Amino acid sequence: MMTPQIIQNIDLWKQSDFKSQYFRRFLENTDYVLCSVSAAEYLGLCNWTADPKTYVLTKAYCMEKHIAIDSKNGLYFTTVNQTINDLLADTEMDEQVILESLADQYYKNAYADLHILEENQAAFEYFRPMAEAYYTYE
Repeated sequence: MMTPQIIQNIDLWKQSDFKSQYFRRFLENTDYVLCSVSAAEYLGLCNWTADPKTYVLTKAYCMEKHIAIDSKNGLYFTTVNQTINDLLADTEMDEQVILESLADQYYKNAYADLHILEENQAAFEYFRPMAEAYYTYE
């Protein structure tokens, strides 16, 4: 399992109106790749947190470990599929982030775009029923 770096810039955090703006100001045109919770937030898989901590990997590490990344306007992030597999692999991950991310993909297209790695299958099956019912509870 990967271990992301956790970085932050309090001055930029205070100057930013939105977390996506913070990510852009902080990481655009750098060698950092948003991953884990930060990638899930940026990709719209889960609700934004009110925390300036930013989970990142380096582009070199991603290439070396064959971690799937994408970019937009100079900001790099792990792909949806990679992000969800990383969340499922992290036994210390906030379950809320996992549930929201899986629920997003379930309601988008019943997980059609996801390829869950074999080593994450048990975690996926554990969270799956809760994710599918996530937006049905009142």
